[in-house]
Amino acid sequence: MTFRIITATALLLTATSAMAAPAKPASAVLVTNAREVAVTDFTVEAGGKTVRLAKPLAPKAKTTLKLPKMSGCIVTVAATFEDESTADLSEFDVCKDKNVRFTD
Repeated sequence: MTFRIITATALLLTATSAMAAPAKPASAVLVTNAREVAVTDFTVEAGGKTVRLAKPLAPKAKTTLKLPKMSGCIVTVAATFEDESTADLSEFDVCKDKNVRFTD
């Protein structure tokens, strides 16, 4: 039988290299409207470029929005709803979370 010995240093180096990999920005976000009113306007701004939903997002609906090419992870998300309420997320990290969910 052949045994392979892995030292603690080898394990630490393997774990460190896996953790050190740079985060890759999302190419799209999933937008979920879990509210009882429609989203009438939804925008994402990244690196001076703004993308928006082409049409309102109905209550309890989901859609995917393609993001502009970007080098960082932080975007600004803004939404306006049918009841005239708003939501603003000025530092949304799309490397950590690719889902934007609105709830009542």
